[in-house]
Amino acid sequence: MLDIVNTRYGKVKSVASNAGYALFRGVPYARPPVGERRFKAPEEPEAWEGVRVCDTYGPACVQFDRWDTATDDVTDDSGHPYIRIKNYPYPPKMSEDCLYLNIYTPAESENDKLPVMMYIHGGGCQQWYGSDYEYCGDKFCEKGCILVNITYRLNVFGFYTSPLLDAEAQYGSSGNYGLLDQIAALKWIYENIDHFGGDHENITVFGQSSGGRSTLCLLCSPLTRGMIRHVSIQSAGGIGRFMSDRSKEECNKAGVRFMESVGCRSIEEMRQLPWEVLRDANDRLGFHDGFNICEDGYVLPKSVDECFFADQLPENVDIIIGCTADEGPNGKRSIFGFNMQTQIRELCDVFSRNHPGRIFAYVFDQTQPGDDVGVPHSCDNRYQFGTLDGSWRPYTEEDRHLSDEMLGYWSNFAKTGDPNGEGLETWEAYDENKQFLWLKGSGCLMK
Repeated sequence: MLDIVNTRYGKVKSVASNAGYALFRGVPYARPPVGERRFKAPEEPEAWEGVRVCDTYGPACVQFDRWDTATDDVTDDSGHPYIRIKNYPYPPKMSEDCLYLNIYTPAESENDKLPVMMYIHGGGCQQWYGSDYEYCGDKFCEKGCILVNITYRLNVFGFYTSPLLDAEAQYGSSGNYGLLDQIAALKWIYENIDHFGGDHENITVFGQSSGGRSTLCLLCSPLTRGMIRHVSIQSAGGIGRFMSDRSKEECNKAGVRFMESVGCRSIEEMRQLPWEVLRDANDRLGFHDGFNICEDGYVLPKSVDECFFADQLPENVDIIIGCTADEGPNGKRSIFGFNMQTQIRELCDVFSRNHPGRIFAYVFDQTQPGDDVGVPHSCDNRYQFGTLDGSWRPYTEEDRHLSDEMLGYWSNFAKTGDPNGEGLETWEAYDENKQFLWLKGSGCLMK
């Protein structure tokens, strides 16, 4: 197990993960975005002297307070008691000072050159955090991969736009600070991960829901060129959007109204407000109307759709993309109001027509045990990470077998760009047959 590792900014010391792998918790990848750095692009972290013991996860970005900290009676979205896992504090602390990442590595030395997987959590760009047990990296370590999960700015703190901020920024635009955080984390990984036994030339970026949409944005951004080898987009649509449809002009108008709503007349006043005031004002906008990703002319000079149609993607990229059965494939009306598989199929068609890389499409179709919820958005996360024990659901051997298969597919993909491997049903690249791999505990199959 790696113990003390050098980075560009100082030495870091690991702790043992629950499975005995080296885990570096709460490594800063940028300076705290507080005070005068609020509503600005992230800056490189400050160097430190001595050895930084990485035994504490960084805070979640400030967001609506979904956690009742007055009692231990904490429930999940289904109303069941939250399963507390050793070494994963819950609920998390919240702070604007949230730009930290966690590294799980099975490497025995810095010369191992293992594949690297950077995970971007979902939550509509409004909520959640990277160090939740659901995204534990131990099972990917078992498969021979390094897993890095990150926390980044959300809601108004990560995506606020304003004409005043446009004028202030060196690059002439505002917003997408959350995406810039993700890019800063990717750059940190690219520059430092070799010391953790990783291969900086083999980084897979993957994410679910808004984390998947963020992954698409990073793939299309000129700011990430040369750093991404593979991507996986889970339950994040394809061609067409499921988050914000606002233009930059509309986002700026919303920013002006927001400033007025909190009684400010300048960005300086906005930066002096307590974060609780901004968070609460953002919450009043509603989950689907809060500040979100937009084409800003800098991080995203063009939309994701335009990028795919014009094939302005890295030449050597391979892609996995898919959704759950209840997000369109089985005919149910998804929570997003459209058939996500249709969007994915269109993206696959465009990519296959224009790009030499391979794209692998899937549908997750494992009905969830314990109630009649079906196969909803986000239910596949625990299978992918092998963290089924973090849920109250009465999972069976069939569920655990499917989880291991998914870990096999995704870790193989991170290693080579091809998810196939021994003991797995063949997952064919998307072609003129337009087939998806259906991930089922009773047996995965192409159709």
